Amino acid sequence: MVEWVRLTVINDNKPNSPLLNDWGWSVLVETDQWTLLYDADTEPRIMENNIDVLGINLGKVDAAFLSHYHRDHYGGFEYIGKVRSGLIVYVPETDKVLTKWGLTPVTVNSPREILKDAVTTGTMRGMGINEHSLVVKLSNYGSVVIVGCSHPGIDNIVRKVHEMFGNIYLVIGGFHEPSRRQLDIVAEYSRYVCPAHCSGDEARNYVKSNYSNKYCNVKTGISIKLPAL
Repeated sequence: MVEWVRLTVINDNKPNSPLLNDWGWSVLVETDQWTLLYDADTEPRIMENNIDVLGINLGKVDAAFLSHYHRDHYGGFEYIGKVRSGLIVYVPETDKVLTKWGLTPVTVNSPREILKDAVTTGTMRGMGINEHSLVVKLSNYGSVVIVGCSHPGIDNIVRKVHEMFGNIYLVIGGFHEPSRRQLDIVAEYSRYVCPAHCSGDEARNYVKSNYSNKYCNVKTGISIKLPAL
């Protein structure tokens, strides 16, 4: 299992000047074994700007991951394709756009390891959308779960990961305006809960108020190093 994970939020709905931002989601996932780009926001110019400001070297990215085919998650891959032509992008259904931008989409319908101790949940369907999530197995702590928009239900995703791997250390990403019951379930299974992107202020405030020891605030540009000390 990987010894550490660093999550750098390239873009989230919440701004953080002087970085640019819009409605979208993108995270750089670094470990002692590999580096992966998870989603790529909406706008190529925002990806280009923030990657430069944050000092991210795309040449060290081993692979990419697209949670689902909505533009606020794939639009910035147009820029990535110019910088890293041929980069493999793991996707949950047959490609619609990435090939024309010079990238190499690989469809993963079922759970499988895509990098050492990095596993896709496989395609899950909800709200008419095919989506998959990333699970990183962190040594001695449990799984780090990164989601895009949780169309299949954040509670369903978390339950599936728990069934697959047991303990969950942290869940981060768009929870898609979940109910309080869904958030209670996430908090029940995970040590840390980090609602971002499309989760909504109500979800953020609920977790912060009711699970203050689990809540982490997410905005554009932040870096989270795991395990948390």
